[in-house]
Amino acid sequence: MTLFILLPGIAHQGAQLGLEVFFKRLLPYLLPYLVVSQWLLYELYKRNKWQSHVGNSIKIYAIGAFGGFPTGAATISTLAQSGMIGKRHASHLLGICHAPSPMFVVGVVGSQFLLSPQTGITLMVILHSINLIFLFFLHAFVPLPTIKKNENVVKTVNSPLSEGIHQTASILLLVATTVVFFTTISTVIRESLGFIFGEIPHHITIFIFSLFEMTAGLEIANQLYQMEPFFPILAVAILSFNGLSIHMQIMVLAKSAKLSLKPYVIYRLVHFLLFVGSCYFFL
Repeated sequence: MTLFILLPGIAHQGAQLGLEVFFKRLLPYLLPYLVVSQWLLYELYKRNKWQSHVGNSIKIYAIGAFGGFPTGAATISTLAQSGMIGKRHASHLLGICHAPSPMFVVGVVGSQFLLSPQTGITLMVILHSINLIFLFFLHAFVPLPTIKKNENVVKTVNSPLSEGIHQTASILLLVATTVVFFTTISTVIRESLGFIFGEIPHHITIFIFSLFEMTAGLEIANQLYQMEPFFPILAVAILSFNGLSIHMQIMVLAKSAKLSLKPYVIYRLVHFLLFVGSCYFFL
């Protein structure tokens, strides 16, 4: 609060950067996929198609993978709150059904940052392969309680498309708010450090922005290191870490359904190590 008051111009620049990142990089790639994925969710929700744990997991993963984060978390939260999947099952799925949308990986990271749609497709295949391995181990080794049909508390869904659009608007508002907020914080902290210590090295700048907001971190890294040979693995590391902005979105959705975040943290840490290591090997 003190920094925002003392540095209103810098805070304004950070907010502008956040809005630019959201409208230029995120909204065009999130909106259509969120609408379709949430429409599909409520179409299945209306028909109460959530009895088999394995079937649930596959459908939830497909919806989350198509819509991109935080679609998976929003889907899981909706189903957990209605009693259509168990809390323990939902807590594990929170860490597994977590991935950027295909068009963000291929269109933004692949085409715009790495200048290769084929590389984006490779990243997407590696990312989802690791998640699906997690999903296999979940159902193979973690005992999960069965949810009986008569325990489901299903609300009335008259129009799946309307419900999907309404949920999409809520998700986009959450995404936009966290992106602008954390980008503003990143900008203020970076400028404050520059005022105190003088010129800040590029890698510190990238670390600050990537720590708080993934897309802003990718944008800054692209501006500073696009022609460097290590840029692809740097972009992979930023993409895999996600940033506090995305993790905060997941936390908000998880807490709304009273889900444990411990499995999420463990899955994401292991995924980061496997994804970055695999990409270093293949790329």
